[in-house]
Amino acid sequence: MAKVVKSEEPLPDRDESRKAQRDQIRDTMSKILRVVFLFFALVLALGAFLVAAHENVSQDNPVVKFILDAADFIDGPFSRDNGIFAFHGENADTKNAVVNWGIAALVYLALGRYFQRILGPRK
Repeated sequence: MAKVVKSEEPLPDRDESRKAQRDQIRDTMSKILRVVFLFFALVLALGAFLVAAHENVSQDNPVVKFILDAADFIDGPFSRDNGIFAFHGENADTKNAVVNWGIAALVYLALGRYFQRILGPRK
């Protein structure tokens, strides 16, 4: 037999409950998006490092190839081959990768922070 408990406290308001759920979803989504942009920035920074250390790192290594291909895929207008800055001469490839991918990594970090503030719950 079920026991009925009476309480003087009112039932929680549905609007407050829905707002709390919405805020939790927004918070989770904004954090996920920020982590994705952080991952992109890390891939670009690691790719720039691998290009700079090309004499000490085997370019035939599948992990190195994967990171460089991923960085080439997500670099957008900050390409190491046809980016915003184009260096010529000695170590031009290294300079192009470090400068263009470095800027792209900073842009991804800024975008992640921006989207987290926009999508995050309203206070």
